[in-house]
Amino acid sequence: MIASSVIVLGLVRTPLQSFLPVLEAPPARQPRVLHPAHRMSLALPSCAASGFWTTAVAGGCTGLLGQLGFQALFERSSDPVLNRAAGNTAHSLVAAAYCLFATVFGVAGWCFSTFGCTSTAAGRVLAPLGCVRWLGAFAFGIIALWDIPTCFAVKELRKPSFLLHHFAMAAVGGLGAYYCPTYYGLFFLGVVEASSVPLSVYEGLERASEIAGEGTSAAEEERCARLKRWRDAAQAVATAAFLFTRLYLFTRVTFFEFWPDALAVLPTMAAGGARNTVRFLLGASAAFVALQFFWFGQIVQQVFVDKWLARKEAA
Repeated sequence: MIASSVIVLGLVRTPLQSFLPVLEAPPARQPRVLHPAHRMSLALPSCAASGFWTTAVAGGCTGLLGQLGFQALFERSSDPVLNRAAGNTAHSLVAAAYCLFATVFGVAGWCFSTFGCTSTAAGRVLAPLGCVRWLGAFAFGIIALWDIPTCFAVKELRKPSFLLHHFAMAAVGGLGAYYCPTYYGLFFLGVVEASSVPLSVYEGLERASEIAGEGTSAAEEERCARLKRWRDAAQAVATAAFLFTRLYLFTRVTFFEFWPDALAVLPTMAAGGARNTVRFLLGASAAFVALQFFWFGQIVQQVFVDKWLARKEAA
């Protein structure tokens, strides 16, 4: 699900000047205190460790019901744009809806909520937050019970990089939510999904334009041209969102915020599941950064190389 102008600068907790140089380490953190006039009362969903599996099942059932419902609806449609790839189209729609929900959830917690635990490295890495546990459990359920099975069931979605990403996300969401549901989960499970919303829209429009392009009538050709314009616009937004969210923000938060905090508290942690989870999350976060750059290479190939060369040769 599984690598923008829509994203606001409020996603980062550092001032605008820190954008230059891009990966400059942020200054020493101070407790985030919102002005009283800017305080928001956000009641994010929350669960205890005992509610992990219930929340996970709820997430999985939500994804499955959405997939089956939209797929059945599209299969009954007389429009070939919908019925020719009903399963794939339904997957794109459910994915976009989930990613939008996760983004709103993550931004609400990361940017606009105040937690007493965020003033120290130990608090940011070790203090459990019920809202992060809920988000992680829901993500684990929707990936394990809906996303992965759908990718195996729909031929077009059986891509090794996608499946690897989904299995890794299920592991990170599950282990992180159960053993270490901390502040950084709001970013890694929520904020970064902002780039996946326009990506899901682009994938749906790309598929729709290809099917519409098979038509021969003037109306079908006009519809195909319109879908291609929308597709290109969605691709531009998705590319910008990926560069800002996945390459810049993800890399910055991983190596200049999460890693320093986690490495600072690891020596003080007792042996056990929580310590092993923090070690796992250190490795997983670095692996995800590498995956973002792999996807960036594919974007460069598809957007800037293939299309540019194709236009040049056509001219």
